[in-house]
Amino acid sequence: PLLFNIAMARRWPPHANDQREIEDICRELGFSDLLARMPTGIQQMVGDSGWQLSHGERSRLCVARALMQPADIRVLDESFAALDPETLDRVLECVVRRSKTLIVVSHT
Repeated sequence: PLLFNIAMARRWPPHANDQREIEDICRELGFSDLLARMPTGIQQMVGDSGWQLSHGERSRLCVARALMQPADIRVLDESFAALDPETLDRVLECVVRRSKTLIVVSHT
């Protein structure tokens, strides 16, 4: 499930406070519309045998997982390449707000 893909950064099954944080991060990263379309929401199976995520959605999923990891420094390598400008602004705002120190690698 989508929830497992994000929660695996901490523990499975997630504690109630972890689940709330995951839901907050998903909302901040712009997953609300996607979750509303999925029949089982955040419990929806994703990947090869489940709901097919776009490249940008997969990128945001990886960012969500990174944000769930307790870390003083986050290194994001090409994490934003598949995002349109509006989504990029939204994701960057979330990442900056939730990171103590951030290193972003981008190839031009």
